Amino acid sequence: MEELVLARPSEEHSEEISAYRKEYLEAGDIFNGSTYLGDHDDPIEWIRQCRLIENEDTLPGPDWVPADQFILLRAADGRMLGTINVRRRLNDYLAKFGGHIGYGVRPSERRKGYAKTMLSMCLPRCRELGIEKLLIICRASNEASRRTIVSAGGVLEGTIYYEVKDVVLERYWITL
Repeated sequence: MEELVLARPSEEHSEEISAYRKEYLEAGDIFNGSTYLGDHDDPIEWIRQCRLIENEDTLPGPDWVPADQFILLRAADGRMLGTINVRRRLNDYLAKFGGHIGYGVRPSERRKGYAKTMLSMCLPRCRELGIEKLLIICRASNEASRRTIVSAGGVLEGTIYYEVKDVVLERYWITL
């Protein structure tokens, strides 16, 4: 089995971050679990934002919560396969529509188990943060994400309609 590494994004990953972002944009896909990577043309700016969200005192705005941004890399070639964001606490919005964790997998690397791997690699970090019950939310239409969450022990609480995006979301809890 290939070796995968969960890392905090850094300048050494700049080229891969740019390539990952480009692939998402070309696919017209939604950036999930990436701390707004789609909004940053410059990977160094994005990396700086990822550092800002790690500390309560440096959050970019009042609606932000402290979080840890990780990228999944294939050790053999350094290819960036995915992003996962662990929110240390929930605000009102995240408690309804976002959850503790958001993740995404590079479009060309999907259906290979990378989301499941990232999620399982982040669960120990969640325990370290003192999160006892972890909320993960996905679109009801996203079968792959649903399977990922259930494989990690997610139990469906129910669904909620998110009017802003006109989408039904499923809410899952994982007891740590």
